Amino acid sequence: MNVFVFPTRNEPGLEAVQALSKSNKITLFGGSSYEKVHDPARHLLTNYVLCPGYDEPDFVPRFQSILREHAIDIVLPAWDRLVAVFSQWTMEGVTFVTPRAEIATMLLSKRKTYERLKGSVPVPRVYKPEDASLPVFAKPDVASGSVGGMHVTTESQLAAAVEKGLLLSEYLPGDEFTVDCISDRQGVLLFANQRARSRIGQGISLGTCSVHDPRVAMHVEAIAATLRIEGPWFAQFKCNEAGEPVLMEINPRLGGSSAQTRLSGVNIPLISVFLFAGYPVRIPRLRSDVLLNRSMRNYTDAEAFDWVIWDWDDTLIRRDGRPDPDAMGCLYDLRNRGIRQALFTRNPEAESLMNVHMVPRMFEEIRVTDDKVGALKEFMARRSIDASRLVMVNDSFQELFEIQDSLPQVRTVTPDALETLGRAPLT
Repeated sequence: MNVFVFPTRNEPGLEAVQALSKSNKITLFGGSSYEKVHDPARHLLTNYVLCPGYDEPDFVPRFQSILREHAIDIVLPAWDRLVAVFSQWTMEGVTFVTPRAEIATMLLSKRKTYERLKGSVPVPRVYKPEDASLPVFAKPDVASGSVGGMHVTTESQLAAAVEKGLLLSEYLPGDEFTVDCISDRQGVLLFANQRARSRIGQGISLGTCSVHDPRVAMHVEAIAATLRIEGPWFAQFKCNEAGEPVLMEINPRLGGSSAQTRLSGVNIPLISVFLFAGYPVRIPRLRSDVLLNRSMRNYTDAEAFDWVIWDWDDTLIRRDGRPDPDAMGCLYDLRNRGIRQALFTRNPEAESLMNVHMVPRMFEEIRVTDDKVGALKEFMARRSIDASRLVMVNDSFQELFEIQDSLPQVRTVTPDALETLGRAPLT
């Protein structure tokens, strides 16, 4: 199947790319509309496509032309507004992973969601400005997570929130939960994983683990029965002063930190693709012991190069005498990309240690030398290598400074900065 994730620059999009990239049943496409240079997905996808913005007047014909050009079978939207847009599209040969339009559109609005579910699950009280009893929580009616929200404790803050047109709702001071869900094409709930939102940044959960609160489970089942949301969705709850979980929002798409659910054994994006392609699906058993701490991962652009020369001690081999996993992975990635490699080291035992540590023999030459500058000059001359196309990876700043002074066009990289060597796409 040809599957298109759009957009890929946000957290749900990047998680979908990671989740689908290793399937041998999928040829993965994706792209974003703006700031392509800052989209990490272009480092991950061979089939990366620059797309029109959904708010551009010719978005429909241009995006549909992209889908036809690449013979796309399944589109997985990763943004609430696009879920609502695509839920209204009918395109021959293309299936969009969305619920029906009525639900996708309603769920854009927290107010409408609360009104629809009131009496079925606990929802926060919503205030008119003149009736608000401080403190309250003010947030955009149409937005995801806590982005744009504010804890209102003073009259001046209340006035500012009213001026911004924010929804005024009950302040919920307690613990917060996200529930990753998937329902079948008839809206029957197939799976739900409760996660504690333990560490939050920019509106998403950066630290999360599976938990189980029977009250939350009951509320999720009530939501599923009432709304019958088809496909992937998630609900967020926060406890009130009495400790009772109250619904905050529902989004009919993948959650930004649903990687925790995937790493626990249930790949919601992959299940969604097969579900919407018409295949029967089975939900794997969920592990309950995975605690996820999300942190920065770096992707870089650099000028092309043909050769990497490695140091051994404290570069390929850590200071504890064992192979460095990041460096080992880099050896294979460079080989996959057709980058040639050599080993220059002061250690006369390096070659025998390669057998001891099972270090892959990716090197066209292994040179034992105390004069790396001289060895590099001879090596480049003998092989007719352009100095600007060669990279030296070495932990010793003394040696790196010697190389920089004598061979200024040679790029030098320390073991902590292997990301600057780039990487092959995941798929």
